[in-house]
Amino acid sequence: MNKIINKWLYTVAVLAILLSGCTKVLDKRDLNVVDDGIWEDEGQATLYVNNLYEDNMPPMSLGTNESYVDESYSSSQSITDLIYGFLGPNDIDAVKELHKDNYHLIRQINICIEGLENSSLAEELKKPILGQALFFRAWRYWQMVKLYGGVPMVNRVQDPFFETDLNIPRSRTAESIDLIVNDLDLAIEYLPVDWPLDKDKGRINSGAAAAFKGRILLTWASPLFNRSDDQGRWQRAYDANTQAVDLLAQMTVPRALYPDFSGIFTTNVLSNPEAVIYRRYDAGAGSDYTSSWEGRVRPTSGGGSGLSTPTWELVQAFPMANGKHINDPGSGYDPDRFWNNRDQRFYATVAYNGSDWEMNGRDMAKIWTYLRSIHENNRTPATGFYNKKATNPSIAENNVSQTSTSWIELRYAEVLMNLAECANELGNQSQALELIGRIRERAGIDAGGGTYGIPSSISKEGLREIIMIERQVEFAFENKRYWDLRRRLMFRTDLGNYAKKLNGTQRHGLDIRPATPWDKVITDAASPYKGWKRIDTVVLLHPIDIEDVENYKTYFTTALKTLESTIGGTQQSFNYPELYDFFAVPSSFLQTSPAVEQTKGWVNGTFDPLQ
Repeated sequence: MNKIINKWLYTVAVLAILLSGCTKVLDKRDLNVVDDGIWEDEGQATLYVNNLYEDNMPPMSLGTNESYVDESYSSSQSITDLIYGFLGPNDIDAVKELHKDNYHLIRQINICIEGLENSSLAEELKKPILGQALFFRAWRYWQMVKLYGGVPMVNRVQDPFFETDLNIPRSRTAESIDLIVNDLDLAIEYLPVDWPLDKDKGRINSGAAAAFKGRILLTWASPLFNRSDDQGRWQRAYDANTQAVDLLAQMTVPRALYPDFSGIFTTNVLSNPEAVIYRRYDAGAGSDYTSSWEGRVRPTSGGGSGLSTPTWELVQAFPMANGKHINDPGSGYDPDRFWNNRDQRFYATVAYNGSDWEMNGRDMAKIWTYLRSIHENNRTPATGFYNKKATNPSIAENNVSQTSTSWIELRYAEVLMNLAECANELGNQSQALELIGRIRERAGIDAGGGTYGIPSSISKEGLREIIMIERQVEFAFENKRYWDLRRRLMFRTDLGNYAKKLNGTQRHGLDIRPATPWDKVITDAASPYKGWKRIDTVVLLHPIDIEDVENYKTYFTTALKTLESTIGGTQQSFNYPELYDFFAVPSSFLQTSPAVEQTKGWVNGTFDPLQ
């Protein structure tokens, strides 16, 4: 279950690479053994914070948690145990984000905060440094609170030689949220709107801290935590996201939507106006500072592994170019040519049988996803689709495992979406529509009457459903869907006709096979294509016009296939129970911290995370 909280261990760049592009790696010091004198020197204090960036900035998370939801599929037991509801009240070690390593990192941050607070360094010098440390403490605590509710909030440097100092009970969830938000409020006050020097680009600024605060308070206002729909929480989240929009507009290059959705992750992150919180990777700095998303999703013919394949459910979620859901009357959806007239995000995310996908070093301009294509080394994508999200066709196939694709943890589109959701919950549908309209305009959706396919008279409930579907497609594979489903209780709650609960459902893909006689193997010894299937020669020598339905069906058969695992003779379905709303404190933590209560619902649990 640690995969849920970014278990993938990507090697990441230290600040010299993250922020300035320099190839020299900073010497790491033991952050637990610090000469108090460093807090009297701006340069030394900055170096300490640089190390905090290395340890705490979110790593590459494209594809993270995709198989816990309806984006992709995996049969890994650690995943299926959770989504099929196999974990019971006694399985308290299923999630281990609450652990000593997290508190070790928090201790390093607290050393910095206390050192600067007690420093005689001039306020204008120490506050920007302190603001960065406060942001990271908020970041660390939120990674735990969003899974467990209230946790022990250790906001001072503990003395490791006194065991009692470590025995701190869980704070109430509301108190944990307030402490996190207080850190972020101070960070917003202390940090600059923008860092003046190019070498500091990538550091957290006031707008980034405000945007993160907006994300947290949106979750705090959502049904996971807000069972009584307290409108005061929605107002607090609305105000936070409004503040973020205002601060981000004051940057030297004001934050805005990057005009080309397909290039959000492939353009230089330092010049990308959509990047709010990000971690930079640089292939020029060596293999230790690269990311490998490209190699994970590309087909074999492009040098990749063909993983993270989109499900049929995700394919269906994308709206039409006119903004309508595929099942809406008048949408124009053609089930035989499901790829026609979809919004542009569809084509930037999904590669389907016969679609265009040129890549550096790849001979064919089209991609074929039918069963055991020889052009893909007889490999077949698990769902019948490949993933194009955040891919860069200019990268050579021999470099796909070491790329400069940077991770944008929080982009401007999310700030707008967060604000739109809050506005809608407060009854301001007109503002919400305007904000969603900006996202849809970038996606190439027809403006229509100015609402981009959404009726201007739509209800709060109807717009809520559209907003959640919009998030599903806009942020596909960006590690947002799992958290959205949790906070909106969408595993077990319908939001409308098109946003149904996941529990009781299954994921599907397309089983695409060559039709007879095109599935026959060429046996002619004189043929240069001996051993190929006939369809393999057709797609190479006489590409099929996939827009001609009858011609397409001459060569291919297509059937829907269920992806879920068969366990005990039964094909499983999603079954994510209420128990998983808040996870159990791991046994190792309970053993070292007797004052910590177990979460209610789990064995011996007494702590109520809704308090």
